[in-house]
Amino acid sequence: MPIALEPQANTLKDTADMSLSSEQNLDSAEQQAMWSKLTESVIKIDETNLAYCFIEHPKSQKAIVISNGRIESYIKYSELIFDLYHQGYSIYAIDHRGQGLSSRTTNNPQLGHIDRFDTYIEDFDHFIEIVVKPKAYQDLFLVGHSMGGTIGTLYMEKHPDTFRAAAFSAPMYGIKLPVSRRFIRWLAQLLDTTDSAKGPNYVLGGGDYEPVEFAKNDLTQSQLRYENYKKLYLQHPQVQVGSPTNRWLHESIDAAERAISAAKHSRVPILILQADEDTVVDNFAQYHAVGGLCQLLNIPKARHEVFMEKDEARNFAVDALLKFLASHHS
Repeated sequence: MPIALEPQANTLKDTADMSLSSEQNLDSAEQQAMWSKLTESVIKIDETNLAYCFIEHPKSQKAIVISNGRIESYIKYSELIFDLYHQGYSIYAIDHRGQGLSSRTTNNPQLGHIDRFDTYIEDFDHFIEIVVKPKAYQDLFLVGHSMGGTIGTLYMEKHPDTFRAAAFSAPMYGIKLPVSRRFIRWLAQLLDTTDSAKGPNYVLGGGDYEPVEFAKNDLTQSQLRYENYKKLYLQHPQVQVGSPTNRWLHESIDAAERAISAAKHSRVPILILQADEDTVVDNFAQYHAVGGLCQLLNIPKARHEVFMEKDEARNFAVDALLKFLASHHS
């Protein structure tokens, strides 16, 4: 049965798995040792390089593919990769086109742009077919965050036999907007200059990447993880991406709406890990996706970046993710 749990005062302490990573010990020697064993590579689609990484677990026939969110790179996921690997999974993670360590699609590498949302899904399919499926894992699972959840949901709609189950952190089934979705979509389409000589353009008020001080961030309440994330993006400026383009926005609004129906009628079991205090994506849209094989677990005290939250909320979410995947092993 689908579940939609509301926060309870003792929920986090009852189920959190304290064997998971801690924000007090980021970039530990153990994490660095694991990262040194990880393989980084690219696959090419036409003239586009898609960057990815993987680490194979020597004693397991189960694997997880990570589909990250907008402006993200797999280098941001070292802590999560560490935790999942030490739970016995091989891990694969891809940087989507136009972000992370993958090729940019515009002259300005800061533009968060995509020509059509289905390009993400086609890229992801290519990655699965070329890199992941030849390994012939007995159990293959999908973990996605935000935009990566939208990509994963729409991929599974077309390819329901690839993954045994999927868990999505704060999936982008709707975007938190200042006014109505219909008006914002109309405006973004009106202002979109992608097909003109000007090329893609930022949304109103958008611009290049700028680090935001912790006190003003909407992503996490963990200052330690947030500052570590900021430092990572300053050390690797090639992964920085700014605001979305108008084309990305109206394509993503449409894709998010499609993903609601795809999740509700999914033939693959889905767990939505909903960030209770999310101000980036629309939690009400996630509730509309619940039904059939799609269930939802609300994560109390969590902002949008569930896997970057304070230990209490983060480990509660990761623990729930692991239990969900374990329940779908063959």
